[in-house]
Amino acid sequence: MHPFELKIPNTFHYQTLDEIDYDARKRGLHIPFSRDLSPLAVKPAVHTRAGDIVLSNSLSVHPMEGFDADETGAPSALTERRYLRFAHSGAALIWSEAIAVCPEGRTSDRQLMITEENKEKFRAMIAEVKKVTGAPLIAQLTHSGRFSHNSATPYPLIATHSKPIEEYRPLPDGTPLLTDEYLDSLPEKYLAAAKLLIWAGFDGVDIKACHQYLLGELLSAYTREGKYGGSFENRSRLMLDITKLIAENTDKSVILASRLGICDMIAKPYGFGMSDDGQTPDFTEANELIGKLSALGVSLIDMTMGSPYFNPYINRPQNKGERIPPEHPLVGVDRLIHGAEAIQKANPSVAVVGTGYSYLREFAPYAAAGALERGYSTLVGFGRMAFAYDRFADDFISGNTDKSKVCLACSKCTEIMRAGGTTGCPLRDQEIYLPIYRRLCMKK
Repeated sequence: MHPFELKIPNTFHYQTLDEIDYDARKRGLHIPFSRDLSPLAVKPAVHTRAGDIVLSNSLSVHPMEGFDADETGAPSALTERRYLRFAHSGAALIWSEAIAVCPEGRTSDRQLMITEENKEKFRAMIAEVKKVTGAPLIAQLTHSGRFSHNSATPYPLIATHSKPIEEYRPLPDGTPLLTDEYLDSLPEKYLAAAKLLIWAGFDGVDIKACHQYLLGELLSAYTREGKYGGSFENRSRLMLDITKLIAENTDKSVILASRLGICDMIAKPYGFGMSDDGQTPDFTEANELIGKLSALGVSLIDMTMGSPYFNPYINRPQNKGERIPPEHPLVGVDRLIHGAEAIQKANPSVAVVGTGYSYLREFAPYAAAGALERGYSTLVGFGRMAFAYDRFADDFISGNTDKSKVCLACSKCTEIMRAGGTTGCPLRDQEIYLPIYRRLCMKK
């Protein structure tokens, strides 16, 4: 049994900004609440190899899995609806969910995947989104690795063994490690997908390396033998090879980005970005990696920590859910905010997107504004909040946050995803997602 297997009691009882600020301080935390919301409206620049792109404000939509692609991997009507909601939110940057670079690397047969045969459907959707917003769109490229689960993949595609994860999620007997030769073949697949997505209208591409998906898992492959394991040079090799190939074969105006797990919060030798004590983050290698990525042209880092499959309270502090975490959610919020600070201050030329704010509900804009004012990140991103609150960015910036629309960090969107459904907020977007939640998740 996983150590957090019981349901979480309600932890969010705050009625005022002063109350949540006081509780955070009482816990020894430093969440930078500020009543001055003007930093949200600041227009930061994101660098490209051809010049700067000035954004309309400092808020972003995080990548959020929808699992609503059609049978070919193309966006469906529901996918388009979701991205049009993001476009209407007022956010200055829209980051797509994971788009698989090959059939075997999909987490689901309903995960997006672009091909020569379906690329026109991606292009049509992006054209509709761009009628609504001038926000740059970032396409997230992924191979799901051990979390691949689709009709083309008979067993998890693992690059290294992880004792903590495999104790909780056992592998089928005889599951092999991916060979060096297979990994060698992936850069060309990433490049092919990147070119198609840029053709379809995306303004940038994200080489995803987090949450124990393949490239994130390789960063923690201390025990793997061969050229992709052991040393930092080897563990980061594939990600850097992919990035270099894409940089060399795409237009210089394309934004190069990464959704990067800067710390797994899993003890060595199974977790990336950890101190030898097994408890404390160590961002030395994350900062070294960002430096190497920056030298290749990467200018945008959407940071995260942990794994939603093992320690979800790390990457998305939650109010309710299926597992009681060993810490109050405010601790997780604080960790994420100051993790972003650590890499932003070490890499001032890179635009870092902060994460972890949705738990704060109507008080999230004040924490985001304080973090931006202090230079903890260049932008602040919202994922679960973007599912729930259709106009979140406009309302946050104007100071007109509607308490009845905010994300409750209740994990119901995750429940739908784990049950195999198309993902959204069944509380705030009830017309579409409440029937799905009732059908899949409400056992009678």
